[in-house]
Amino acid sequence: MRKFVLVLLLLILISGCVNKDSDIEKTRHSDYNLTISSRSYFLGVVPTPKSVPESTFDDLTDAYKETGDIAEVTMIWTGKNIGQNEQLKKSRVVTAVRVYGLKPVLTLNFATIKEVEGAGLKYVIDSPTGVKADISDQGFRSLWIQEARELARDVKPEYFSLGNEVNDYFYLNPDDLEPYLTLLEEAYAAIKMESPDTKVMVVLSFTHLIDNNQWFLFEKFNDKVDIIGLTTYPWKHYDSPDDIPADYYSRITKYTNRPIAFTEIGWPSDNEKMQAEFLLRFVELTKDMNIEMVNWLFLHDAELTGIVGSVTDPKTGTIALKNSDGTKKEIYYLWLDLKELPIV
Repeated sequence: MRKFVLVLLLLILISGCVNKDSDIEKTRHSDYNLTISSRSYFLGVVPTPKSVPESTFDDLTDAYKETGDIAEVTMIWTGKNIGQNEQLKKSRVVTAVRVYGLKPVLTLNFATIKEVEGAGLKYVIDSPTGVKADISDQGFRSLWIQEARELARDVKPEYFSLGNEVNDYFYLNPDDLEPYLTLLEEAYAAIKMESPDTKVMVVLSFTHLIDNNQWFLFEKFNDKVDIIGLTTYPWKHYDSPDDIPADYYSRITKYTNRPIAFTEIGWPSDNEKMQAEFLLRFVELTKDMNIEMVNWLFLHDAELTGIVGSVTDPKTGTIALKNSDGTKKEIYYLWLDLKELPIV
């Protein structure tokens, strides 16, 4: 009788294991196999609504809710730099983001692309009316640092970027780099005074950093920020994810020991299988790196208009997990598989 009971218990345990494996199998959403069983980083998505520009308020709300379901962080871009804090108070977008469980990533830029009379589009210091557009001007510096301080005080963001793809600006304006470094130090101190737990970063375009051989910038920023941010669009370098070299990302570790935040990544979806394969390749190539977050560019496809549209490859608008009508692409299901991995 005792032997029978032991055999019965063994069968129950085996049955339990089989059911457990079956449950794991059921949680798979895609036909792709990830090469990792856990992740060390937060996932992020920019909550672009469907049907842009005819999006409704419900479309926008649904986009934030869905982003909260499939991500942990999200980028907040207001299109405003100095004056951004007041704009965020009015829009209450930070409140909306946090309602859905997302950690906000703020960006305070110091420069912008704008139409300059008689000169066309120019990358210039983004100063308010009446303030000299000069990164060394004390009036501009004081206002910019004040904006950083007030954003830190009122929002207390988990992450705060003090410049997006700044290497593009310094490639065109190299003399402004040293003044920016001191501006960065002052703004960093102001942020930490108001919100000590906020992680501060500066974001570089990894694609253009490679093109323009700007590896030296890592050394410039290493001791001035908590995290190095990167945007990465390797489809501009390679025809297929398989063509991306094994050390494409890992070589970064030669230049910095800071955690890396991939604030924008993506691959166009004119070939959905290739888009999903890029995410697989990215996960594999970065699995041994110290990564803080991985933020996919868009939730829904969006037509890029205005100045952004005029300086951006139209394919960028197709870097999304879903089509503009709300239907899911192949990569959406792979993203769900990645999302469900435990964070360790």
